[in-house]
Amino acid sequence: MNIVYNCNERFAGYTAVSITSLFENNRDIPQIRVYILGNGLSAGSISRFQDLAAGYQKEGRERFGSPGPQHDGPAAFVRSVQILDLENYESVLRMLFGSGLNTGSFDLTVLARLFAPSHLPDDVERYIYLDADTIVTGSIRELWETELKGCICAMAPEPTIYQETRSRLGIADTEPYFNSGMILTDRLRWEEERITAACIDYYGSVGGSGLSFPDQDILNVVLKGRILPVWQGWNFFSNYHYRSYRSLVKHAGWYGNYVTEKEYARARSKPAVVHFAGGERPWIRGSCNPYKHAYRVYLAKSPWKGMRDIGGQELEMLAYHMTNMLTLYCPPARELISSLYYRYKIQNKH
Repeated sequence: MNIVYNCNERFAGYTAVSITSLFENNRDIPQIRVYILGNGLSAGSISRFQDLAAGYQKEGRERFGSPGPQHDGPAAFVRSVQILDLENYESVLRMLFGSGLNTGSFDLTVLARLFAPSHLPDDVERYIYLDADTIVTGSIRELWETELKGCICAMAPEPTIYQETRSRLGIADTEPYFNSGMILTDRLRWEEERITAACIDYYGSVGGSGLSFPDQDILNVVLKGRILPVWQGWNFFSNYHYRSYRSLVKHAGWYGNYVTEKEYARARSKPAVVHFAGGERPWIRGSCNPYKHAYRVYLAKSPWKGMRDIGGQELEMLAYHMTNMLTLYCPPARELISSLYYRYKIQNKH
């Protein structure tokens, strides 16, 4: 199993928490190789990532040290973390896009996932990309073994995407929109069809100011019709904990054509990958994120244990939680707040 992350120094600790949760909940998978597209990682952080892998490697060798029906000996067990340094990354992006380079409130590192195939070792034929602000709460073997059915990627839908974003991208009301926090990718087809070049061309044609969520918007346009929709539980927004299936279908009519109520209920009750998208992140002091305890469990097992929460946003966290609670009883009010947020926060960033 090959897993890919984007990571800068600010998100190093959160990435380590995600990797820890991945290793903890997928012990039955003999080989997991993690590749981090690192943008400015410090030597100390790189060392800690190596320590993280070494700890699980040692544990696995002790557990699977003797030959068995699923393992051919100690050499079969692998837990590794390899840093793929994005050397001169910002300079390359500015050379490609010039004054059109604009990722709004997002760090330039978000675009790195579009270049992942060109950085990976030659023997990587497929991989799962995960955002740094995720935790893996269950086995992802089923996701890894998903047949792509001729598609280039598999992604989970995002029914709560802003209508303004869909309109700017020319996505029809009946068409799905996908979140890029988890991407199962056929690396061979990606390279055969020169998808990175197509992404660069599209970005250059519209400019960063035309995109609300740079990498994600690009993928939704460039790969339209070639993205396999997968279970919502493979990329479950933590604030979906407060959303009913009916409210999502009412907001995004197309969602009901891709996700059944039963499937959504299963994802909501036991997601396999939790994505801390939105403002209520579990590492912010005062956050009431419903998966905060799980985050802390994996933080305590990681080399970044003891990392302090970010302070100074307590009132914002209270307001965010009140909005989530309002969503339970009055979804239309949430839609109104989201629309206002888009206008004054996201749109003004471009």
